[in-house]
This record gives sequence, C-alpha cells and structure tokens, in this order.
Amino acid sequence: MSRSAIKKFKYSPFISAGVISVDDLLTLVESMKKIGAKNVKLTGETVFVWEGTEKPEGFEKAAVYQANQFKFGGVRPVKMCSAETFCANNKLPVLDLAMKIDELYHNTHLEMKMLIAVAGCRRSCSEPSTKDVGIIAHPDGYQILVGGAAGFKPMVGQNLGMVATEQEVIDTVGRIIEFCKVHGRRSARLGRIINKLGLETFRAHIMDGAPMPDEVLDIADEEE
Repeated sequence: MSRSAIKKFKYSPFISAGVISVDDLLTLVESMKKIGAKNVKLTGETVFVWEGTEKPEGFEKAAVYQANQFKFGGVRPVKMCSAETFCANNKLPVLDLAMKIDELYHNTHLEMKMLIAVAGCRRSCSEPSTKDVGIIAHPDGYQILVGGAAGFKPMVGQNLGMVATEQEVIDTVGRIIEFCKVHGRRSARLGRIINKLGLETFRAHIMDGAPMPDEVLDIADEEE
C-alpha cells in the first residue's frame, strides 16, 4: 500500500514539557472526541488521529493548543523525564527549567533540526545523551551535553560542561541556538558540526565567548 493511501489527518498539541493538568487533559480529549478523533498516540508528542485526510469541521475552535511542527528544521518541544512532580530521584528542580526553555525557544526557526532533553538525574530517562542538547541535573549544578542523535547515524552527546543555575542553562542553550542559526545546515545535525569544528573550539565559543575561527565550516548536506 502506498504512503498516500494511508495518510490521515493528525493534530499534535504542543504541551510544554509534556505536563498537563487532569482537568485540561479531559477538556482536550473531549474536544477532540467531539470533532471525530478516533485514536491518540501518547508517548513522545501527543498526536490525535482522524480516519480521513480532511481537516474536521470545528477543528480551529477545538484545537486550542498550538500544533507541534514536524518539518525538518527548527527547535522541537523539550523532552523531559518524570521530574520532581512525579519522581523522587531528581537532584535539582527541572520542570520549570524545561518549561522556560520551551517558552523561549520552541519553534525557533533553524535550517537544522534541534532536539533538547532535560533530565533530573543521571538515570537520564529523557535520554539527553541522544539529543542535540541534553541537560542533566546534578546536586551541584546542571551538566550540558551537546551533539547527540539517534536515527540512522547515532551519536552520543559530548560533555560541554557544568553550570550552576537555571539561568545559566537557559543562556547556554540560547547561545547554542544562535550558533546553529549561523552555522546550521539542512540535514547536518549539531554533532556533525561539532566533530568538524572540534569540541574544544565549540566549547570555548559557547562557554567562554571566544570568537569563531575565520574558516567557514564546509559541511555538505547529507540525508539523515
């Protein structure tokens, strides 16, 4: 069967850090049910699915949450572990941190795809080492990993360093995103760019404000 024959209309509501109140969840489910949603995918991004390919009547009124975008480029929703609301293992609070990162950077336009994950401890339930930017809470601060990826060409995130506060995490993520705005290439994940540039050069630029080398990064587009 061809891919076009099984296409269905889908709606993935943006729920920051994947956390929603029971009342809001009930309201969302009831509104989707009223306009004909037949199935819902719950792991990762929540996705409601309709039988046909056409947008259902009343969708704009019912879809009160911004829709997640699945096109290649841009900053995706933050992946988060169970955090302090649901788990006793967290070393520092991370729920508000994940939501702040989402609020500031979600859907930021980039040529490349950027995945961010936050974990409350080294158990790493949100798999930060397989994301472009991973944040792991330790008792004395937040470790930042960069350059991870899953998919056809998996890479393990490299240690960028430790920062002490939530604001330093947010600022560091912002600097990484600004770097990617300038040097990002379609289908070139951050890990490939760092491997080309060198981790120490990347670290000096992001963490210490060192200028980038004059040489232009020559990274050919490759299908991921």
